[in-house]
Amino acid sequence: MSREDIVRHYKVDESRMLDKVVSMPDHIEEAWKLAKSFAHGIDRPRSPVIICGMGGSAMGGKLLRGLIQQDSAIPLVLESGYSLPPFAGKDTPVICISYSGNTEEVLSCFDNAVLKKCPTIAITSGGRLEVEAEQVGVPVLRLPGGMPPRAAISYLFIPLLEFFSRWGIYKVDNDQIERATRHVRGLVEKYSLEGDPAENIALELAKKLYGKIPLLYSAGGLLGAVAYRWKCQFNENSKAMAFYNLFPELGHNEVMGWDCPERLREDMFIILMIDSEDHPRVQKRMEVTFEMLSSLGAGGIILHSEGGGGREGRLERLFSLLVLGDFTSVYLAVEYGKDPTPIEKITQIKDILGSDGSL
Repeated sequence: MSREDIVRHYKVDESRMLDKVVSMPDHIEEAWKLAKSFAHGIDRPRSPVIICGMGGSAMGGKLLRGLIQQDSAIPLVLESGYSLPPFAGKDTPVICISYSGNTEEVLSCFDNAVLKKCPTIAITSGGRLEVEAEQVGVPVLRLPGGMPPRAAISYLFIPLLEFFSRWGIYKVDNDQIERATRHVRGLVEKYSLEGDPAENIALELAKKLYGKIPLLYSAGGLLGAVAYRWKCQFNENSKAMAFYNLFPELGHNEVMGWDCPERLREDMFIILMIDSEDHPRVQKRMEVTFEMLSSLGAGGIILHSEGGGGREGRLERLFSLLVLGDFTSVYLAVEYGKDPTPIEKITQIKDILGSDGSL
């Protein structure tokens, strides 16, 4: 893009969310090193592992579950409420994640974990979670601060992956992290403002999505959480409505919603995400459904994850669409003339409820 185009972008993106997206490869490397040097003292779990988080701080657990679910013999339970499941006890590892350290739901779960004597880890950049954890001797993985939680996604995901690898639940080595980082770095160069606009699918997709309602569809495997991440990034960064659903379930209900009056569906744009490890029958169902529905609304696009095949390439493939979604959401925000960073309505709700923390 021209220098004028870049200047024009940052006149809207005043808080420079794009810079944080561009920093994703560095964040992956730093988060891996940070986690590798962290001593949490919890042995390999024999029972389900509970990860507590809300909003952006919960996304790392969702991504982890999508990555490992095909191979993990240890169940992963995600908790976004105010208390732990009834089965939690002294043999149940609990990881409490709040980027700000002040998320009230996570603090409540942390208190519950301490009460139940669960082996617990806190992941935060500070706040009450750090203080309370240190008071009771719970190990704290301290993250770099100063970012919106959604921009700290690598710090909220990679440490979890390192813990599960250390426990032998889902092994990942330094080479896999390095390959994923190189892969993301190449995509960042491709999607950044300094890249060739003719090759920048993130910019192109943002322009297509102007005035549309994105519907994020994927299978429930590796890309399920990635599709949900796109939805949330469109909501928070782009200040746009967006929705998501998963195959094969949506083929048994949501498809009939497309028989609604045309005025209700004419602005809906399908973004279908496919991974090479999706079940062949699910892939076929996705392709047939896309062909059937995309002409009923504002069109659509099929995105295939990029990277190595099989288990060894999963992390690359996950990040390939994660980084594309982050870029697209920022560019769409600029198309709408919205600074991607502020989240006034979320802040207003917390102020009304008297919550003193951010997600």
